[in-house]
Amino acid sequence: MRHSKIRRCLSALVFLFVIFGNYCLLTNCKAYGQTEETEETKTLFRERIKSLALIPFTSKPSFSDGMPEETVDEKERYLTITLYEALTAELLRIEITPLQKSETEFLRIKAEKPKSFYREQAAAAGKSLGVDAVMIGVISEYTEREGSAIGVESPATVTFSVEVLDTRDGHTLWETYFKETQKPLLENVYEIEKFFKRGAKWITSDELAKEGARKTVLDFNEYLLGN
Repeated sequence: MRHSKIRRCLSALVFLFVIFGNYCLLTNCKAYGQTEETEETKTLFRERIKSLALIPFTSKPSFSDGMPEETVDEKERYLTITLYEALTAELLRIEITPLQKSETEFLRIKAEKPKSFYREQAAAAGKSLGVDAVMIGVISEYTEREGSAIGVESPATVTFSVEVLDTRDGHTLWETYFKETQKPLLENVYEIEKFFKRGAKWITSDELAKEGARKTVLDFNEYLLGN
């Protein structure tokens, strides 16, 4: 009787191990399939982006709270225009909606759906414009230098994120993040080329934002090329 019980227990353990092994194998196969499908989907999304509309930047509350509304609007406007200029100069393979047109449509959607989130309003505006994707941006920090071009007490800092959304369902196709505080050459000898490219001087937050906008577009172009 005792040996019979032991055999039954061993048989049950073997059965459980077989079931567990098959489950793990099946799970791994599915995960592998999902990875391949995801990469294929990314390629399809990338290839279908033939037209794009830039939506005006917005700001995080941590940046805009306690700051004059005119200042916030000015920074959002500057970064929007700068990014648009970089898009039209660098993205030759994609049709870019005129900024005034995309701004007008976004403001119309925003007025119609004031309780909607920024992303939803942007995707809806892009869908109404008939473009494949929209590019949106959020400012987190935009601090001006304290001092002059030859010497500062504190340097300029600019931080923002950018996403490209599919206008069909609003999901993210591509995203990037820019954050930089200018550092003196002795603290960052690895970027000596950038230091001299900036004229060996302390640049303003707008100049730093312009660099960030161009880098964003160049990175997006790399994504479009599949690199």
